[in-house]
Amino acid sequence: MTALLLYENSKLSDLVNVAYPKDYIFEGKVAYLDEGIQVSVEQLLEFLLVFSANDSAYATAEYVSGSTEEFINLMNKRANQLNMNNTRFQNPDGLDELNHYTTLNDLLALTIYILENTKLIDITNKSKFYYDQSGEVREYKNTNLLIDEGFIGIKTGWTSNAGLTFIGYNQNDNRNIITIVNKSFVDDNKQTHFQDTKKLYEKSVYNFYKSVILYDSEPIYKIINPYELSLYSAESDVTKFGFKDTLTKIEIKNFINSKVSFINYFDNEVLEFELYDSKNKIRYEFLKSNILSKIFSSN
Repeated sequence: MTALLLYENSKLSDLVNVAYPKDYIFEGKVAYLDEGIQVSVEQLLEFLLVFSANDSAYATAEYVSGSTEEFINLMNKRANQLNMNNTRFQNPDGLDELNHYTTLNDLLALTIYILENTKLIDITNKSKFYYDQSGEVREYKNTNLLIDEGFIGIKTGWTSNAGLTFIGYNQNDNRNIITIVNKSFVDDNKQTHFQDTKKLYEKSVYNFYKSVILYDSEPIYKIINPYELSLYSAESDVTKFGFKDTLTKIEIKNFINSKVSFINYFDNEVLEFELYDSKNKIRYEFLKSNILSKIFSSN
C-alpha cells in the first residue's frame, strides 16, 4: 500500500527530500538513507519494493502526507476504496503492531489492482539497482530470490507474527499466476517462503486449466418456421477456469421473452443469451448435443 500511494501521488521523476518522523529509530531491514538527501520517486520505489527498506517507507509517508499519522489515515482510506474490508494499517512499513492486520483475500485484491492499474511491476522485476550515497555507489539486490525463475514480483516480507511472506507473480501459458504465502517457517536460511511459493505455483500450473464450455462455432439453438431454418451460436467462446477433471455441466435454466439462460453447475454461474427474434418463428429448438457435460482437461 505504501508503494501504491507513492506511485499514485507523484511522478517517477519527482524529487524527494528524505525526512523522517521525530525520534524515528531505524528498525528491521533498512537502507540507512541519510535525512536531507534527495532521491527520485523511482529510486524511493526501488528501495521500497526491491530492497524492502523500512526507512524508505517512513520517508515515503513524510513526503506524501507530511506526517506518518496522516499517511496512515490515507492508507486506511485507500484500503476502504479498494474494498480491503479486513485490513487495518498502523504503520507504513508493515512491522508488527497492535491492530495492524490484513487478510490473504485483501492482499489479493490489492495485488490485482496494482497489476491492472499501475506499472509498479516494472520496479519489482529489477534484480538489483545502484544508488550513490555520500559519494559511494552501492548495489542493492532484490530480496525476491525467485526473480530469475520468472517471479517478477511482487513483495517479500518477514515479521515475528507473519513469519516469512511473499506475494509472487509469474506467467505461464498466457495465465497470470499470483501466489500469496504467509507464515512460512523461519529457518536459518530464511527461504522457506520461496519454497512454498514454488509449490503453490506448480500446483496451479499442473492442476488448473481454462476449459471452453461452449465454442462460438457450436450452434446452441435453431429457429424453425415455414420460411427459415436458422442456427445460432454464442457471440464468443464461453470459458471457465477450474481444477482439472472437475465435471461441469450447463443446463437450460429458463426461457422467457426470447432470452434463454443456462446455469453452469461448476460454480452456479448463470449464462444468459439474447435469442434472435424471428417474426415468423414457430418454435425454438435447443441443440442438446451441444449442451453437454464437459471435463476440464489439458487436452
